[in-house]
Amino acid sequence: MKSKYEIEVENFRSKFADMKDKRIAIYGIGRRTATLLPGIRDFNIIGLLDRNNDNIGKSVCDVKVIPIDNIDDKADIIIINSDPTNYKIIYKRIANINIPIYYSNGERALPDVEDNSYENNSYWMNSYNELVQKIEEADVVSFDLFDTLIMRRVLSPEDVYRLVARKAENCNICNKMILNDFIAIRSIAASMCNDNPYLVDIYKIIGDKLGIDENDLHNLMNLEIETDIQLCIPRETMLKIYDYAVEKGKDVYIISDMYYPLEVVRKILESCGIHVDDNSHIWISCEKHMDKASGCLWSKFTKEAVRGRKCIHIGDNIQSDVENPKKFGIESYHVMSGKDMLINSSAASLSSYVSTGYDSVCMGNIVSKMFNDPFALGKTKGKVRFDNSDTYGYCVYGPMMMKFLLWLYEKSHKDEINKLLFFARDGYFLEKDYRLVSCILDKQTGNKKQDIQYLPISRRLIYIATIENGEDFKRVVEFPYVGTFKDYMYSRFNIVVNHNSQKYNNILINAVSDADKILTWITPYEDEIKKEIMWERNNYIKYLEKMNLFTNEKYGTVDLGYYGTNQFYLQKLLNRKMKGYCLTACISEKNVYINNIDMDACFQDEKDSDASESHIKKKNMYVETFLTAPYGMIRYIDENMQMVCEPDKKSQYNFDIKEEVNAGVQEYINDYLSVIGADILNDECSMLQDEIFFEFLNGKAMVSDDILKGFYFDNDFIGSQEIEVEI
Repeated sequence: MKSKYEIEVENFRSKFADMKDKRIAIYGIGRRTATLLPGIRDFNIIGLLDRNNDNIGKSVCDVKVIPIDNIDDKADIIIINSDPTNYKIIYKRIANINIPIYYSNGERALPDVEDNSYENNSYWMNSYNELVQKIEEADVVSFDLFDTLIMRRVLSPEDVYRLVARKAENCNICNKMILNDFIAIRSIAASMCNDNPYLVDIYKIIGDKLGIDENDLHNLMNLEIETDIQLCIPRETMLKIYDYAVEKGKDVYIISDMYYPLEVVRKILESCGIHVDDNSHIWISCEKHMDKASGCLWSKFTKEAVRGRKCIHIGDNIQSDVENPKKFGIESYHVMSGKDMLINSSAASLSSYVSTGYDSVCMGNIVSKMFNDPFALGKTKGKVRFDNSDTYGYCVYGPMMMKFLLWLYEKSHKDEINKLLFFARDGYFLEKDYRLVSCILDKQTGNKKQDIQYLPISRRLIYIATIENGEDFKRVVEFPYVGTFKDYMYSRFNIVVNHNSQKYNNILINAVSDADKILTWITPYEDEIKKEIMWERNNYIKYLEKMNLFTNEKYGTVDLGYYGTNQFYLQKLLNRKMKGYCLTACISEKNVYINNIDMDACFQDEKDSDASESHIKKKNMYVETFLTAPYGMIRYIDENMQMVCEPDKKSQYNFDIKEEVNAGVQEYINDYLSVIGADILNDECSMLQDEIFFEFLNGKAMVSDDILKGFYFDNDFIGSQEIEVEI
């Protein structure tokens, strides 16, 4: 069975077979290039390219890093050989070069045609300070309520009805067939009533149409009110402006075209922290029997409340809140709803992926976080930008993590898994976040509580612990590594070299191509290596015994994927089969372990056996640089049962940033499950979460350098180089 490195070489040779005689410059000096070059020596590789000029003159597999200046005179093509996550980022750096550029998957690199028309929206000129100044000049100030002072944590108001129907089904209010019809009838019921109806009038129509008895109808109506109140949150910037108007002694009103009676509106205002002195300053269409949309409410408001004074109305609806007040001499000011901000922003395409009620909650939560402030996109002219780590975690990582954790919860319980092992370091945040999800869902489902454990493991640790013969040892020796022989010996075998290998200690090696050479050079250290291997193996077995892992419980393992290497070797050490749960995985015959392990993956279609079409796989580096731990790669377990790790690097120095990002993830989990709960289990599959993660990290948003400085990729088992993540 071929290794993944051999498969990478084969794919390259196939994709570029007709370019063997061309002068090729390869961009990238990491692991992928180190394992590729030995297999393509018959190609005309004239040099390597890297963004760091300090690497010019260095060599990988005897191929030198050369300056990129005037590269079009030296090479015929450039091939970007990196993690696919970085393809387009690297291309942007060198897009002005006048020779063809390819990605190592064979695809021609071409510039994206970006639509920046969103920048031309005149609304982005509106500002907090401008609105405050207009309020200063007015005597009377009125505010629209929904989508202006407050917003719902769903993308569209109609999606409230879907949530009500699902909750009603769970509460045994009406049967499922009636509730399916309820969603459609509820959406048009208001238009079937007389003008400006109360909610009770709307529900009378629903009851008549669907034959719902009076008691169920009353419970259903109250469930809608409760659900809506739960979904409503204040727009903090607008609440600040509202309070400012009150403090300045302005005569402040709230005006809404709404079917809720005054007492319900009062509850909504109270839940959102909005104080109104008396009921006369709350104008509701159903109470006044007239509305803003037709203009008749403005006529009445002008006569009874404005009374010749200077008035400004603030709202989101262009017709009802902006155009109609002007007809009655009232100045108006437009503030966009969160949904309209999304639709008019750089991330507008995301709205098209919302297909279910749960999608609406997902996107509604994101919109309520990103666009709570109606002036949030002014400085960037509609381009989404993340400056806050918490918000970045909430909006970008939150939906993706939520989808995976819900999938994991449902799958592992169906598989009757008693114990879930979250592999270090990928599982550091996953384990914490899964405990949060389990705590919430166990109470609702009555599922038996799983034993959740975080397991120290790394490729180095498990490879060393499972060496039993010469073949195992050779496998560990030739696993990819680029660095000096001295560094290799310490990284791979915890051996400090001495004069016995002084000729080779500082020589740069590539473990893939130099394996035979290394096997000769390490001869003086054989006894020391054997002793180290046995010591590490015994310590790890004792650690696993301490974790009570040599039992007959049904185990599951959790990590990112992709081949299941750690799962395979842990099974070998424990002498038992386990079920692996991954974000993405190679579940095809290309995987050398596939016949010996059982893996399931969340973010790929069943037909996509190597996850090549998975958006999460395409942005894998952004996942890996987040899902890590506040310490370096785990080298081994010592005699005191303590982890011994690689020294901290930039990823660890700035780990507080990732902690803040995960705080945003946990906030999203709480917000999402507070609305959905266990009802999400067994729901129809949605691609929205995948698209959100992909699009935000694919040019739809900007991320501040203060956030990105917390995201570095490191893997000391294959070399000590750290890679900075870019957007």
